[in-house]
Amino acid sequence: MKLTISKEILLDQLIHVIGAVEKKHTSKILENILIQVTENKLQLVGTDLEIEMSADIEIQAESSGQITAPARKLFDICKALPADCFILFETEENKLHIKGLRSRFELATLPADEFPLLDDIPIKQEITLPEKRLKHLLEKVSFSMANQDVRYYLNGLLLEINKENKILAVSTDGHRLAISEFTPDDSSSNDSELKIIVPRKGILELSKLLDITSELPVTLQISDNHIRVHKDNIRFTSKLIDGKYPDYQAAIPSNSSHTIELDREQFRDTLSRVAILSNEKFRGIRLRLNGGVMTLHSNNPENESAEEEIDINYSGDLFEIGFNVTYMLEAVNHLEGNTIKLELSTPDSSALLHSDDDSETRYVVMPIRL
Repeated sequence: MKLTISKEILLDQLIHVIGAVEKKHTSKILENILIQVTENKLQLVGTDLEIEMSADIEIQAESSGQITAPARKLFDICKALPADCFILFETEENKLHIKGLRSRFELATLPADEFPLLDDIPIKQEITLPEKRLKHLLEKVSFSMANQDVRYYLNGLLLEINKENKILAVSTDGHRLAISEFTPDDSSSNDSELKIIVPRKGILELSKLLDITSELPVTLQISDNHIRVHKDNIRFTSKLIDGKYPDYQAAIPSNSSHTIELDREQFRDTLSRVAILSNEKFRGIRLRLNGGVMTLHSNNPENESAEEEIDINYSGDLFEIGFNVTYMLEAVNHLEGNTIKLELSTPDSSALLHSDDDSETRYVVMPIRL
């Protein structure tokens, strides 16, 4: 195998592929990426057995072949080489030689036939939507996904198409819930519903791949066990989580006793300041409504405290509730518009946050006892 390629072109594709590779793995081959070369194409593939990323680059190679090389070392070498240089790859026995200007590197390799490529997957359903809308959906809810929860079905994001052909993205870690939806312009009724759970890592890598400014359509190809997305010359594939997602609709408060309108930036900044002296472990703050004023209060085991007031449109009885300030802040940060609405019922009931300027998105935050 022998080829020469521009550093910029190689890095542009390598940065996506390496996202699928674990830094440390019990199987050495999974720390490597697969490099396949034909006369007119270079293919790079990375996988952790849960997701697979591949990139095809058109080239003119001197000789073909295939090998696997340590992903992180290869990336770091290519990144460190001078700008605008060309990189020469050449294999010799179990070594990959890399040359760039006056630099020379030698990497140990493993045979390509040991690399676990995904077999062809039988596509059963396809969903097409604008690229920026898909990225928007993922970014609106992905922060609420659980991370290494024993309830494995929470360690991912639910994508659902209902009978009205509305596409919903939902995530929860058991303490908060995020839901965002998109209705295609050519929406029509749909006889069958679709619900799939995409793993956390797959969602994060897919989101990196997508462009928030692109109006071009992107298609999600779905099988019984996988989801696949093609974008330009990059192919993303992820296994699906086999499990039943909780009934998220039951967690969304259907009615509230108090609806508070808040200036989003003022509320966000106040939360940030009060959070400074909250308990580092539980991150609890107390929110009190009384006589047209919202008071936010925090304290910590060092007997330090913070308190700040916001004028609000409230004339009811004294109302107090506790929240994890991080969960509240993340919800506020992901809403759009100048004004948001905070809906409350009882001190033991979840709060609902939404905005008239961001009507497709809702956040639910469970209370905590302080």
